[in-house]
Amino acid sequence: MRVSKLALLLLLSIPLSLPAWGQSSPTQDSTQVSNNSSTTKIVEYTLPPEKLQKAHALYIQSTRLLVVDTVYGFLVLLGLLYFGTVAGFRNLAESITQRKWLQGLIVIPLFIVISSMLTIPSDIYHHHLSLAYGLSIQSWSSWWGDWIKNLLVTAVIGTVLLSLLYLMIRRSPKRWWFYGWLICIPVVVFVLFIGPVVIEPLFNKFSPLDQTHPELVGSIEQVVKRGGMAIPHSHMYLMDASTKVTGDNAYVSGFGASKRVVVWDTTAKHLTPAQVMFVFGHEMGHYVLGHIPKFIAFALTVLLIFLYLSYACSGWVLRRWGAKWRIPVFSDWASVPLLVLLLSFFGFIGTPVFNGYSRHIEHQADTYGLEVIHGLVPDPKAVATQSFQILGENWLEYPDEGDFFEWWSENHPIVRKRMRYAQEYDPWAQGKEPEFVKGPPPMGR
Repeated sequence: MRVSKLALLLLLSIPLSLPAWGQSSPTQDSTQVSNNSSTTKIVEYTLPPEKLQKAHALYIQSTRLLVVDTVYGFLVLLGLLYFGTVAGFRNLAESITQRKWLQGLIVIPLFIVISSMLTIPSDIYHHHLSLAYGLSIQSWSSWWGDWIKNLLVTAVIGTVLLSLLYLMIRRSPKRWWFYGWLICIPVVVFVLFIGPVVIEPLFNKFSPLDQTHPELVGSIEQVVKRGGMAIPHSHMYLMDASTKVTGDNAYVSGFGASKRVVVWDTTAKHLTPAQVMFVFGHEMGHYVLGHIPKFIAFALTVLLIFLYLSYACSGWVLRRWGAKWRIPVFSDWASVPLLVLLLSFFGFIGTPVFNGYSRHIEHQADTYGLEVIHGLVPDPKAVATQSFQILGENWLEYPDEGDFFEWWSENHPIVRKRMRYAQEYDPWAQGKEPEFVKGPPPMGR
């Protein structure tokens, strides 16, 4: 994600869903991959020569884009400050109304729109790469539709949050970072709650899993029963991903009454029933272990730190460059790109922290998935290993991805490590108690 949008993400604090299985998009022969891997013993994550070459090229491209997008994102924000673009938006707003909150309703959306338009070339290139490597089948007209909808959603939520933050900046110049954080909490929780019901359907079609794939419900119910849970069918959904991508994914979304487990239709198509049980078990792990509320608390804590650091640095920055950027005080609407720049900078530094915590909970979900299918499927370690092989191929994940790249940019453990863990984790053989799913496995399996 480009740095120019990272601060808005931090203000939203949490993704609307907790991706768990991996947002992947395979090459066109992924169905054949799943069929073969169900009968082939897999020891290490490998790719056939043609896919290995493509995965390596994509890995190089992704590494370069990570650097380019980050630098470009900072330059966009600095450019908006240097050329006084948002200061011009402020002057326009002041010529229309003297009410500060109405001025914000003019300045903030204009800032979001102009910064998004300046990053369009990068957005286009990312989608071009996805098409070129077979990671997407979404048409350009559909992609533009999603881009516009995403811009509108970002503008609405970003305007609300930034308006509330600047209200606190005006009311309490020395404590705004704390009071603003307090105001962000209910807004973030509300957005997370309505996300599956209001926002996610804007981009994809969802249908009850028991109506679209009733043959999977029986297998999934075994997993639910094994975990001692009661996840109603009304909380299990199938997402029509095949209209845009060719890959497999599943995730947990929502909060409280809106919480749900979502499986992509491509996952149901490409994976065997046993593999789907493992994938669902992984997602149920997020559900059972309370990863979404834990991630909310973690991200909000980090957001509080970032807001304080932004407050601490803002005075020095304004004394040095405020006059050149036409920002008299930090409460002025012209400082919006400065606030976003500061949050982006600290967010950039904190990227390994966010990704490290995400990898931690993904590892826990992998452990839960292995435990909850133990006794339900023959050779659960092989089932998990085969599933990770398919995931890696569908992502075109490079087998020799470096540790630094994983540490900095990956929010999931790399497939190579996940496969090794799946083969090594066996507390039952060692006479030990499983970490999460207690009790003996079902009899007669």
